[in-house]
Amino acid sequence: MKIVDLRSDTVTKPSPEMWEYVKSMGNSQLGDDVMGEDPTVNELEEKAAKLIGKEAALFVTSGTQGNLVSLLSQTKPGDEILLEEVSHIFLNEVGGAARIGGLMIRTYSSVRGVPSFEYLQSLIRDKEEIHEPPSMLLCTENTHNYHGGAIVGVDALKSMRDFINKNELKFHLDGARIFNAAVGLNVPVTEFTKYVDTVMFCLSKGLSCPVGSIVAGSKEFISKARKFRKMVGGGMRQAGIIAAFGLLALEPKWIKRLDEDHKNAKKLAQGLKNFNLPIKVHPTDTNIVIIEMLEKIRIIKIITTLNKAGILAYNISKEKIRFVTHYGITEDDINYSTEQIGLVLKKNL
Repeated sequence: MKIVDLRSDTVTKPSPEMWEYVKSMGNSQLGDDVMGEDPTVNELEEKAAKLIGKEAALFVTSGTQGNLVSLLSQTKPGDEILLEEVSHIFLNEVGGAARIGGLMIRTYSSVRGVPSFEYLQSLIRDKEEIHEPPSMLLCTENTHNYHGGAIVGVDALKSMRDFINKNELKFHLDGARIFNAAVGLNVPVTEFTKYVDTVMFCLSKGLSCPVGSIVAGSKEFISKARKFRKMVGGGMRQAGIIAAFGLLALEPKWIKRLDEDHKNAKKLAQGLKNFNLPIKVHPTDTNIVIIEMLEKIRIIKIITTLNKAGILAYNISKEKIRFVTHYGITEDDINYSTEQIGLVLKKNL
């Protein structure tokens, strides 16, 4: 039976070109990264910092770790941070900001990742008020996972920067899929990152590396982040063996390849709309397609039936199913998936 894995772009595997490059590496390209002596890691960090438009960068094991060390490096226990209410940091990172950082968390609502600034202003606490934790940092997510891979546009980020300056906050971007945003709008990634103090992006999602993410910001920030990375167990030794994949992943042609994923996602979304079933297909900006059931049904039944038909997907709520396109998914896979999803939905709705 044909299997099409649309659960996440984390299931990607490296390209043959990446494998060949890693196989060609010798011991001279490896060293102890905790001591700053792995030349491949150093090269990756320098390349990433330049690409993302920041002074320095740090290779971390995952996006969750990258976000955590970013928060720890810009706050102190008892500070309050503002997180979007369905953001990855709030919902899917095991409460690390609170448990490890001792941070107070306040959530804000948004329209596809963009908040109302009048509403956001009402959440900011007075730093001089002795009874309240000070508001210190605002986080945004781009693209926004639970809003269907929505792109938080450049103008929105500029407005958020103005808000940050007005309220003397720090600004962190969970940019796990920031290159999807850049490719989606056909603008340089620095058009997004220039408005934030710090950014994390994943190598192990659409960029198809087996392990790792990058954190970037000022040299002072990265110095602190490196220490916090060690604290949370993220110090690695001969890490060049995995960092090497990232060197090819950050080449322009591989970043541009993300456009294939976006086209496949839009094709899938349009195919599902054409069935005229009682579902809502959310707007599809990049590589994530979310469908929402408009009739009451046991969503797990839909997921189980899809799995039996060879279509792997995630139920992200009691009403919504997420499909994610990525490297390795072809146009033929999309045609097959559309047909199978339609059959399953027609039988169960």
